[in-house]
Amino acid sequence: MAGLLLFVAGIALARLWLPEWRDGIRDKSFYVQRYRELAQRAGVRLAPGAPAVSLADESTDRGSSRKSDPSSGLRIQVSRTGTLPEAAAERTWRLQAGLSPKGEPLALSWTAEAEMSPAPGKAMPRERLEALGRLLLAPGERLGERRGSQGEALVSYALEGSRPRQHLRIKANSNGSATLERMPGGLDDKPDGDRDSLPEILLVALPRGLGSFFTAGLFIFLLSRQRIDLSSGWLLGAICFVSSVVALLLTWSQWSESLPLLIGALFLGLWVMAFWSTGESFLRSVQPGFTTSLDALRAKRLGPRGARSLLHGVALGAALAGLRLVTQALATAIQGPGTTGLSLDIPPFQVTNPFSEGILLASSSALGLALALRFLPQRWVLWIAPILGGLILSPIGLSLQPMAARLMADLMIAVFLMWVLRRFGLTAVVVTTTVSFLLPVAVFSALHLGWLLMPFVVSAGSSLALVALGWVGLRRPEQIELEGRKAPAFIRRIEEEQRLKSEMDLLTRMQLGLLPTKLPEVPGWDIAVRSLLATEAGGDLYDFIEDEEGGLWIAAGDVAGHGYSCAIAQAMTAASLSSLVGTSQTPSGVLQRVDRVLRRNGANRNFTTLALLRLDPGTGAGRLANAGHPFPLMIVDGKASEIPLAGLPLGQGPKREYGETAVQIPPGGALVFCSDGLFEGTDWQGVPYGYDRPREVLRTLGGQSAEEILEALLADWRRHLGAQEHQDDTTVVVVKRRVSGSFGAGPHNPLPPSLPASHPAAGREGE
Repeated sequence: MAGLLLFVAGIALARLWLPEWRDGIRDKSFYVQRYRELAQRAGVRLAPGAPAVSLADESTDRGSSRKSDPSSGLRIQVSRTGTLPEAAAERTWRLQAGLSPKGEPLALSWTAEAEMSPAPGKAMPRERLEALGRLLLAPGERLGERRGSQGEALVSYALEGSRPRQHLRIKANSNGSATLERMPGGLDDKPDGDRDSLPEILLVALPRGLGSFFTAGLFIFLLSRQRIDLSSGWLLGAICFVSSVVALLLTWSQWSESLPLLIGALFLGLWVMAFWSTGESFLRSVQPGFTTSLDALRAKRLGPRGARSLLHGVALGAALAGLRLVTQALATAIQGPGTTGLSLDIPPFQVTNPFSEGILLASSSALGLALALRFLPQRWVLWIAPILGGLILSPIGLSLQPMAARLMADLMIAVFLMWVLRRFGLTAVVVTTTVSFLLPVAVFSALHLGWLLMPFVVSAGSSLALVALGWVGLRRPEQIELEGRKAPAFIRRIEEEQRLKSEMDLLTRMQLGLLPTKLPEVPGWDIAVRSLLATEAGGDLYDFIEDEEGGLWIAAGDVAGHGYSCAIAQAMTAASLSSLVGTSQTPSGVLQRVDRVLRRNGANRNFTTLALLRLDPGTGAGRLANAGHPFPLMIVDGKASEIPLAGLPLGQGPKREYGETAVQIPPGGALVFCSDGLFEGTDWQGVPYGYDRPREVLRTLGGQSAEEILEALLADWRRHLGAQEHQDDTTVVVVKRRVSGSFGAGPHNPLPPSLPASHPAAGREGE
């Protein structure tokens, strides 16, 4: 009810102060008679039949917002084909006159029909042009000083005696056509179009241009990432296109004249589709659980929830329309007529129309709110989003002066729209903005039914249809809107990706939990480990187990693949090692039993490589078995050599027995286990790190601690990769036997502090 009262107040003030609402328009026959009189005085012989009469605003006819008649922005256009004695007889000519609501002539044009560009011919004589110009003079006026430009194709005359001061502009083409028009100001006055100030450009034109450019780029980005839903956008774009086409077909009689406008209507429909889809989809993606009743409406499942959005939108649209009319009426009352633009387009349905203007405004509001939610702290959203909306959207659509007044009005409307969007949803805001443009058209058309019957039918019918649709939806059961509700495909993909990411994070934590939390403290030995994950859930594993006799079992392995099956095989391998190693076991025997466990429990979809060493810390002697893992590297006396020991991976292929070999790590020697991610890491040219380069690096590091050996090897590996990311998990285990008194006082070597806090023994490459 409050919205309706505000709208009524706006109409009342518009009828009191706005010229287009206040000035009366006479019957069409009056303007036809005035036109015939002008044609007779001009010497034009009109073709039989009634002239075409239509209502327009000055900016429609002149491509400008400047007013030649400060009392009203309306113009009556009357046209008919005819002939002049000196005009080319082989062509069809048309005389068009622009009249004020009082019947005063404001403009005349004499043009050849169906011509896209001027054709060679004979220009209209100067005497004839001046005679036509005198037809536009009011009583007491006469042609004064003459100024020509563009080779006399464009000539202006001062109108002496005009109040307010005006001049006559005449444009003559070489084919005999001519356009004459009364213009505001004197010959020396700068045109309104040249008065754009720097603040106007910076605060109005530039933000709008950047906003459109950004929206187009975001649409292309979302489309390429399949993060956009076009369903509602196509529907709304089609509504705008159809309304434009119908208006053009009713207005234009010549197909050649309509074709460029039809192309413009097509591009407008596509732009509405892109703009709406971008705003709606981006808002859905940044606000979890966001829904819109347009989905239910499109699926013919509108219920009470959607109906309330529609009815709220109609009421709020009436309030917004009233607010716009009140603002413009007060500005006109204070500044005088002709200082603001028209409160509505005449005719209302052109290429741009209330549907396209309303949908674009709602789309911009949705996109602005989504950007604020995405990039701003929550406490700033309600403040920053309306400010940006007021600058970029210019939602009031009025030429208020001074510019500060217009910016304040835009900010006020932007705050209102953001509130509607947050409070009632996207359906309500698009209905609000569209109805705010439709209702003034409906009332204005009702006041001039003889001129604007079809605009009245469309605008009033659309508004009533929204009310009726809301009323029907309120009477339907609540569950009809809840049943079968389905989010757009891209939202379902995002939710699935988020679910998978959450599960992968959980899986990663589980896998890291299988690794040792700290390194063993072995007197006389220095141990370092680094595990770098290439994805969220990798397959590398390592372990250190001490048996009852003080032997140290060292395992380094790699489960092929990633994901759940990899994690299962990794957990089974770690559990098997913990239960199978012991004083009576050998590395080869443990590998055979682990292979049997993996096969029996269905882990044969992922083969596992595993190198297993039982080390006697006191002597440095050990036994090594290998199931397909890269050969360990021994560093002794400035040499780095592989310990070749063949063996098939665990869990796949024929059953097999594993051999083992004796190893001896002397004081100062070191044994290095590396997963295949180290050797297979490639640079930007696809060249792998290989097996020779690590040996060359390691042979120079014999005198270093285990941690220093580890860091030097990984640093050289990173230099080889350069800017490339490693594609596989990479794990390096270094077991160094100390020389007495070297590498610090204590035996314990803690895990490197650079690894993530989630687990001290493994981490993602972050350098």
